[in-house]
Amino acid sequence: MEVLDLLISFDFEKDFNPQNIIKTLQKGETIVLIENFPLLDHEFQSFINSIGDSVKENRNNCRQDIFDVKISKQNNFFTSIAASAFSFPLHTDCADFDVIPNCVGFLCVEPAIKEQGANNFVFLRKIINQLSENVIHNLLHKKWKFRNQYRSILSGNNGNYHICYDRITMESFSEINEKEIEELNNLDKIFEANSFKIKLKKQDLVLFRNDLLLHGRDEIDIDSKRLIKRIRFNMN
Repeated sequence: MEVLDLLISFDFEKDFNPQNIIKTLQKGETIVLIENFPLLDHEFQSFINSIGDSVKENRNNCRQDIFDVKISKQNNFFTSIAASAFSFPLHTDCADFDVIPNCVGFLCVEPAIKEQGANNFVFLRKIINQLSENVIHNLLHKKWKFRNQYRSILSGNNGNYHICYDRITMESFSEINEKEIEELNNLDKIFEANSFKIKLKKQDLVLFRNDLLLHGRDEIDIDSKRLIKRIRFNMN
């Protein structure tokens, strides 16, 4: 399937309609791409307010809705994986939250140079088609530790599945045995084999379902000026 088949594009200056965005996100079958989106925080916040409820993040003792994702260091260490130059494996945002937001938005303020920093995505529906019934059953019933939360990787029934996956968090807060490592390695191979890349341009805004897709990022140069504004939200 071509990447264009996995995107639905709008131009903010021409054919933008919040109701169409909501309907598209509700279906969860494509990623929404809005071109020529304003780069001001209040414009971004106002738009998200028109389609859902944003989730505040705790950053530096300040609760905020919009977070600047850029390379950031403290005491010569990156402040987080998202704020590093490293690649970020496919994952679910906020997998350790009490309530996981079902949508995420990325607004590109400054893209990485050349082909660096591409965003990677994989749809859950593509993953399910690669799994046996036994594997699906296991993913639905086995609980994994996400910091203080115990969750299964898959949830739902009758084929209406949702996904929660963040291997870095899972391995950081629990001891995982060799059999479990093999299980996760096999999953990662399937995720990567079915993933695709989107290279964002300046003023591109992508919106996607956090419970129906996994997302990640390619590595970037340590001196990169790449800046992405991120917001997490729940649809109306």
